[in-house]
Amino acid sequence: MRLSLPCLALLLSASLPALAGRGVFVSDVTVDAVEQPESRKVLFTVEAGRPYPLLKKGGPNRAWCKLSGASAEGWVLCEGAPESAAPAAPSAAALVAADRAHSARQVAMRGPAGNAAARDADNDGDEELAGSASWKPATGCAATCDSAPLFAKPPPLSAMDREVLDLCPARPDVSVSEGDVRRFLSRHYDDPRLQRALSVAGRPGARQANIDWLTGLWVSTGPRNAFTHVFCGDDWQRGPIGGLHFLPRYAQLEAEGRLCYQGPVRGDAALKGDAYLIRFKGVAPWSCGEKRVGGFSRAPDAVGLMSIGTRAFARCCARGGAKKEGGVYSAPDLGGTNWRVWCGTRNGTYGIATLHPTDDKATCGE
Repeated sequence: MRLSLPCLALLLSASLPALAGRGVFVSDVTVDAVEQPESRKVLFTVEAGRPYPLLKKGGPNRAWCKLSGASAEGWVLCEGAPESAAPAAPSAAALVAADRAHSARQVAMRGPAGNAAARDADNDGDEELAGSASWKPATGCAATCDSAPLFAKPPPLSAMDREVLDLCPARPDVSVSEGDVRRFLSRHYDDPRLQRALSVAGRPGARQANIDWLTGLWVSTGPRNAFTHVFCGDDWQRGPIGGLHFLPRYAQLEAEGRLCYQGPVRGDAALKGDAYLIRFKGVAPWSCGEKRVGGFSRAPDAVGLMSIGTRAFARCCARGGAKKEGGVYSAPDLGGTNWRVWCGTRNGTYGIATLHPTDDKATCGE
């Protein structure tokens, strides 16, 4: 429901806008953005729950925010929003200092024994349980699909695609282990894309320290982790289905009859540019969860995705330990694609929470 300005003014006293990090505005309700404070000329609609770049504050009592929409800039009432726009990207020295503090927190949470075990290649090849040790198959939903698949024929797989699919758990309640992610990064550490990501993050040299940092960024200390979320999918049992932003994994699960394609999110086409934006649902006994807005790109590959995510983390996340923050990342070498990154403590210590393609306007980048 779209609210008029008088109605929104009344609501503000009881429900201030949520803030998705400094320089980003998220409204709790759908409202019109107007040409000037108190103007009646509507320029675009601010959707509830969607982040918009905050350009500045102004108007009577500084109670208005100027936001950047897809094709215009407009004003909305926004009492409680921060006073300034997003800060400039931190310096390399600041990034390294923040990462050292981040690594220290991870070591402290794991403890000496846990940290040693994480490095033990002989004992860390098993998948990490995200829930209880006993998995209960999903019941109460369809066991077959009643609609055509997204891919009539599964796309061809590269050697790296197969490498990642081999890491994805055979059970929906399990996460990829820290050791497996560490070994994957070790094998591909010299890839120029990862090296560029480390440079963007202000981390040249020190191979083992950088592998440790990258692993912590994607795995953290909790039972869930960003690697599993992005590449394999998670929250299959609880719903809504989480992540699954890797095309080969979606195609694999679809071909195995573990999920069903439910159509595009908008319009008649699932593919827009280089990215799919679709709806899908799980199939018993794998999952009875649903994904109402899911997305993945036809490119890049897994190392490319991890490199983009790492660069986005460096440029879009303040690394202040906030519960949730992020932005829409873009860079000249990414072919005009934009990537939504969320960071925070979803998976334990502060790190990447998710990464996926988006057609939202970039709010941070290189």
